[in-house]
Amino acid sequence: MSVVALTVTEFSRGLSDFLSQVQYQGQSLDIQRGKRVVARVLPAVASSGFPIDQLDEVLAKGPQLKASERLTMAEDVRNVRAHLKSKSDPWAS
Repeated sequence: MSVVALTVTEFSRGLSDFLSQVQYQGQSLDIQRGKRVVARVLPAVASSGFPIDQLDEVLAKGPQLKASERLTMAEDVRNVRAHLKSKSDPWAS
């Protein structure tokens, strides 16, 4: 897709529309002050992670703990939780 050149004024007046073009159409924008490009707006690159709904599958493929290791880990987690200080809700009335 081609790069669209805009003045700073044009970009600021149509910010929402231009960002929609970038997000949904993959459009790239060059923002110019005078004849000089001062900024470039490009579509964000997709993260290299994985969707959270695949977490169970990823964890199932990883190393498995022995029963004794699972019990030790569960005890460690209980100990940590017991020593956590609860944060009060600053917005509670």
